Amino acid sequence: MNITALIEKSGLSRKQVCERSGVSRSMLSLIESGKRQVSPERAQKLAAVLGVTVEELRPDLAALFCGSHPAPTPTGDAA
Repeated sequence: MNITALIEKSGLSRKQVCERSGVSRSMLSLIESGKRQVSPERAQKLAAVLGVTVEELRPDLAALFCGSHPAPTPTGDAA
């Protein structure tokens, strides 16, 4: 799914997406038009705002983020 469809699916306005993600409106327009790719850092921010995974936003980044933050494991220590 492309970013335009993800924005529409989120129910947020482009202004809200920009404000919440810290991505400028002009940059978002460039990304939507395909003139710019979403950087890994922006992909994380946009994905969080849109309620999707980075992989849904940019499938080519899956290897970069997949498994990069392993879930904590219980230590068995009792408090």
